[in-house]
Amino acid sequence: MIGFRLTAKNRYSISKIYPIVGGYLFKNLDELINSIEEINIIIYSFMTLQREEVIEEVKKIRETKKDVILIAGGPHPSGNPEDTLKIGFNHVIIGEGEITLPKLIESLKKGENVKNIIKGEPVENLDNYNETYPLSPIEITRGCPYNCRFCQTPQIFGKKVRHRSIDNIVKSVKTMGDIRFVTPNALCYGSSDGTKPNIEKLEKLLKNLYEIKNRLFFGTFPSEVRPEFVKKETLEVLVKYCDNKYLHFGAQSGSNEILKFIRRGHTVEDVLNAVDLCKEYGLIPKVDFIFGFPGENEDQRKESIDLMDYISKKNGKIHAHYFMPLPGTYFEDSKPTELDAYTFKILGKMAKKGQISGSWGHQYAKLNKYGDSTK
Repeated sequence: MIGFRLTAKNRYSISKIYPIVGGYLFKNLDELINSIEEINIIIYSFMTLQREEVIEEVKKIRETKKDVILIAGGPHPSGNPEDTLKIGFNHVIIGEGEITLPKLIESLKKGENVKNIIKGEPVENLDNYNETYPLSPIEITRGCPYNCRFCQTPQIFGKKVRHRSIDNIVKSVKTMGDIRFVTPNALCYGSSDGTKPNIEKLEKLLKNLYEIKNRLFFGTFPSEVRPEFVKKETLEVLVKYCDNKYLHFGAQSGSNEILKFIRRGHTVEDVLNAVDLCKEYGLIPKVDFIFGFPGENEDQRKESIDLMDYISKKNGKIHAHYFMPLPGTYFEDSKPTELDAYTFKILGKMAKKGQISGSWGHQYAKLNKYGDSTK
């Protein structure tokens, strides 16, 4: 029997793999432990922030049944497969798992020798994998052509952009109430390389979805957009068909020097333009910022605070958090820059006013390379 460890953090990943493989879903460790005598294979997907929790769970699983086979995939295993094996997993799949995981399980059932670390085979046609369970937002685009130094997405899914077809998307969302999507950049849907909008394809998708008559959310979590894609023509299509009050995009910094250093691919001016256009079209911008990039100085943080202040005055909302080095990225072995007292003071004031949310406390300045708090 195959068991999947399902959590709130890995729900989107598991919901894509579970229908292909089958088995049992376990929402908590006690349920899994109670059924472990019947289980031969346990599958995990986890992020770096979950690493410590997973270590404890694997330890308890091994204490209960030593010979159970543990397979891992997802952001942390893909970024650092060697560390994942040290945690106690037998096999790690790097990247995409829809094709590779069933092959791995079949080989294990036949008693064949299998590598501990396996590169996942990319899915070229998302339409071939349209079932999700538990029900979750439909993935409409996979891959990212950008190469932000802090981000794992291109390391996991590659830079080649692949889109689910409109017919397949419409068919997949018919059982949903609110219609939501998973995509690295919602406004790039239909784009051949993901670097500029395809207005014709974008409107065709939204028009077809609008005709279903359910509430449609596009450009909000988990389908954020990039600021340079926020243009008059994209917003005209979005407000025509969607029920959004918010548009969620990442600024990451108010310093052009930092944006260039992290290879973000847009400028501060792109963010300002996106914020102004949101106000013009009656949308509330919800903008992400990261503080504590490697080498970041006080002047650059002040530029971010100034940009945040501008966004707040435009009735926008801000989500900020502290930089964390993620495995498999350019910044994997970099240390966060500790924040100065002025930055903490301003962020605290903005939080009290309800202008900003997120996590940037002192404890986040003391993280190891995996994002686990140091002891």
